[in-house]
Amino acid sequence: MTMTNRIRAFFAPPTTVPEVKPSPTTDHPKGPRATSLERKQQLLSHHVRLVALGLTHGLFVAGAGGLGKSKTIVETLAADGIVPVLVNSYVTPLALFKILFENREDRIIWLDDCDSIYGNLQVLGLLRSALGGQGKRVVTYSSTQLPDNLPNRFTFNSRIIFCSNAIPKRNEAFLAVLSRVDCFELVASNDEVLAQMKYLARNGYHSLSPKRCEQVIDFIEEFGGTRRLSMRLYEPALKKVIYADAADVEWRDLVSCQLDKLGSLQADDEDDDARSQEFELLLEAMEAHDSVKDQQRRWCQATGRSRSSFFRAKRQWTKKS
Repeated sequence: MTMTNRIRAFFAPPTTVPEVKPSPTTDHPKGPRATSLERKQQLLSHHVRLVALGLTHGLFVAGAGGLGKSKTIVETLAADGIVPVLVNSYVTPLALFKILFENREDRIIWLDDCDSIYGNLQVLGLLRSALGGQGKRVVTYSSTQLPDNLPNRFTFNSRIIFCSNAIPKRNEAFLAVLSRVDCFELVASNDEVLAQMKYLARNGYHSLSPKRCEQVIDFIEEFGGTRRLSMRLYEPALKKVIYADAADVEWRDLVSCQLDKLGSLQADDEDDDARSQEFELLLEAMEAHDSVKDQQRRWCQATGRSRSSFFRAKRQWTKKS
């Protein structure tokens, strides 16, 4: 074989190509692209896998409820055959010390919905010791309340995932815990939540057609206004529509009651400035074009926002003026 042929043979593709099955959570060339919220969930999944593989001692996940934090964590760990030690709601320092001791070897402890414990200095001290430092991770607890069957110190070789709806502010002890772990904040705008709902609506929902599902989502978008939307609205709203059809009542009345309970988006000064700028660009677009379509195109190009955001901003401006 000549030198040229040997080079060609080296770079030639293999005669058999192993089959690679696409993940249901990633983009596929023959299917729709993943939504923005899904891509964020995928990134969270990679952070969880780092903990599962023992490449990091811990992970703190923050974000508003209903964006898929818990679902992503559960599914990612399950894919690796891992059942975490779940601790939720509330736990005392002594109870946490016992949990850490009993699961000290190659386990993953998941503190979920335990926001109240992050202001407890004793709990934060235990987490700091368990999550790292130089050398071995030694956890200690000196108290007369310690049962006889528990040592007052042990080496911890497991990992911890803990979640909260927000990163606690002005808490130096908690920041000291965060410095020892990876930190991921899962946030999504109303536009991203609505886009995810519309993505799911493509397949319909039980007896509801895709078109009917999208009608419900359009109502949520219009009625939601400045309320904070989440994926927890999606299935309950569609179930109310199915019930309303069977009971011959107006489904919008049922869904609007669900939306009335939502909190408003917390707008800080930066959000106010951004909104003011969007209104200024809206006025410029309205002055430059008579056609709503041209106004929408210009505004979306200037702000980088979606078409639905344009019409929402226009409705808000109309009410304001």
